[in-house]
Amino acid sequence: MDRLRLRVGVKSDPIEYRFTFPWLFRLMADCGVYDLQLGTFFELYHLPDSYFHRLSEDAANYGIRIRSVFTSHRELGGFYRLEPGWASVAHQNYERLIEVAGLLGATCAGTNPGSVPRDHMEWKAEGIRTYLEHMKVLMEYAPTQGLKWLTMEPMSCAAEPPSTPSEAVSMLEELRSFHARHPHTTANVGLCVDVSHGYAAADGKILHDHMAMLEALLPYTVELHLKNTDPRYCSTFGFTAEDRRRGIVDLRAVASLLRQHASDLPVRELVGYLEIGGPKLGRDYSDHLLEQELRESLEYCKAVYEEPAGGELARHSSPSEIAERRVLIAPSLMCADALNLRHAIEELEDVGADLLHIDIMDGAFTPNMPVGLGMVEAVGRAARVPLDVHLMVMDHDFFLERLKTLRGAWVSVHVESARHLDRTLSRIRELGMKAGAALNPATPIRAIEQVLDKLDFVLIMTVNPGFAGQALVPATMRKIAECRRYLRHRKRDMPIQVDGNVSFENIPAMVANGADVLVCGSSSLFAPGSLRENAR
Repeated sequence: MDRLRLRVGVKSDPIEYRFTFPWLFRLMADCGVYDLQLGTFFELYHLPDSYFHRLSEDAANYGIRIRSVFTSHRELGGFYRLEPGWASVAHQNYERLIEVAGLLGATCAGTNPGSVPRDHMEWKAEGIRTYLEHMKVLMEYAPTQGLKWLTMEPMSCAAEPPSTPSEAVSMLEELRSFHARHPHTTANVGLCVDVSHGYAAADGKILHDHMAMLEALLPYTVELHLKNTDPRYCSTFGFTAEDRRRGIVDLRAVASLLRQHASDLPVRELVGYLEIGGPKLGRDYSDHLLEQELRESLEYCKAVYEEPAGGELARHSSPSEIAERRVLIAPSLMCADALNLRHAIEELEDVGADLLHIDIMDGAFTPNMPVGLGMVEAVGRAARVPLDVHLMVMDHDFFLERLKTLRGAWVSVHVESARHLDRTLSRIRELGMKAGAALNPATPIRAIEQVLDKLDFVLIMTVNPGFAGQALVPATMRKIAECRRYLRHRKRDMPIQVDGNVSFENIPAMVANGADVLVCGSSSLFAPGSLRENAR
């Protein structure tokens, strides 16, 4: 059986008219859910690019990745209308949806394809043909904005194609064939399948239940919508205990089906986005309950949908993958006994330290200044292993020229303070050192995009820099995994170093998420007890 990673995310609609996005980002991070599918809202098609840049940054500050955008309404349904002008407006809006997805750093944009007017069902065949021809043009546009996939959602209504498995397969096969003929210039096309969608005839007879629909569509499924429904597929809701009593969707059975047929899926990682229920009651009666309902639903979904037994370890790295990687240990000398530093260095080297981590601060970039340049030079002369120099300063060039005798050292500079980052990284390499970029907790991974070819490693700060003994910023745990995916996607094989609250409790998840070098301090290596025992 092929290995399949199942993850829980959130589809954001209809949040935008009830709460702010930071409210949702905070709630998701609290629940350990970091994948968002942005549901559309009517203003989305007209807001400036700057709005989406800010939204992406706000999400990143909580460790949230906006992986996908998806229509919440039928605003792109003009392809099924034969009146003049409708199809061109739908195409224009779809192009903007693709652009927004690119601005947010998403790789997928999806839609409810639209609806044929009930009083003109004879338009359906021509509407499908119009939709498919426009989709081929949009498939060519999507890669120019950084997208890999366009998706559509099969619906439970004959007026909203595709509605049956055969209809969906017919439409997908034509678009997949077009992609196969133009693999380098088009995005691929798949389905975003709703696990609560079945198909019932007008008399109420169930023709395809939701599990049969899902199984038939697995070869095309790249995203899922997670929600519950009643026996007639009339209303939808979440997965609280009360919802599960009245609903028919068994999420555990869904996850089991996906794992059994993993080899049929076109993706190896399948995110199921929990859809947020709309205010069926008056909002004054329902909105104040939404946070608790979301928390309860997310807790349940994570427990039964994501891979069991192993938590972060199972979700991000297999035990065999971790066993193949040797994790380097870089003790932080800021936590060592400053009055007996030579002895401390010798002891650290004896217990197997791979690097010696030294924080150089100028009192400006961070409100601290633990060691001077003379001390760094002395450590460099005494050490038998390479130094790992972390520059938390405003003037990198000044410090680099005074550290140039430390050949073979690892040197990381902060992207937040490096005025000429490309030049600084080049200079580090010219001096015979390994060049690294350090990212504060709120700095997005994409900040290193333009200097990847100048990097030998990346340093992820999991606390705000300056002092030892700080609590972990929760969102940064996910950021480690995000960085690993980011580097793999760009075919960059370089170590990820992690610095900040590298504790005995946090180390397993950090390594599972992709950390290669651990800066160990007061919460692990220098914790009370024997240094040798802690090193083990």
